Amino acid sequence: MGIGFQIASVIVSFLLTTTASSQRSGIRHIDFKNLTYPWDSEEHGGPTTEWHWIRSSPRMTIEVVNGQHSFTEDGDVDVARPPTIFFVSVTYGDLVGDGSEVAAVRFNYSTGGTANWDYLYVYKIERGVPKLCGWLQSGSRAYGGLVRVAIENNLLILDFNDGARSKGDCCSEGFIRVKYRWRGGAFLETGSRQRGDLKMNVR
Repeated sequence: MGIGFQIASVIVSFLLTTTASSQRSGIRHIDFKNLTYPWDSEEHGGPTTEWHWIRSSPRMTIEVVNGQHSFTEDGDVDVARPPTIFFVSVTYGDLVGDGSEVAAVRFNYSTGGTANWDYLYVYKIERGVPKLCGWLQSGSRAYGGLVRVAIENNLLILDFNDGARSKGDCCSEGFIRVKYRWRGGAFLETGSRQRGDLKMNVR
């Protein structure tokens, strides 16, 4: 093996490592508590019992400031408890196995009453700016509500409340684990769903 080949190999390895490191630091430097997100007023019409990826193109955007955005009817700012979306968490991980990271950003949508459900926005860095890969609406609370987000082994792993084991509208004693693989520009469910026990979490 020639010296030239060894040097070239070292350079390529350095460039790949530098690129992956840059992508990781890039996504982690995005302030997801203060960002503009896609939104569709027709998609959040009410609570559901099943989670789903939103396939339609967003009709509008919302500006999240300091981790929240409040919705009002016709600009009425005097509503006592308007529907509001709240930042919950962000989870980072590699979905494609190249060392680059995505961010799975979780929000809770509160109607102003007891009904609430979650949204998950998944972003990657493209040309230095965050680009949306997909967004998901969970079921409502005990009936398919989102309880855990993880990115492991290049999979997006989501736990949802098992409606069949609900204890009232708020809580469930079990979860359903669903795994998604990023393929062809979409999240595709992979493997069999798993079920397990869950400590009830009143929210």
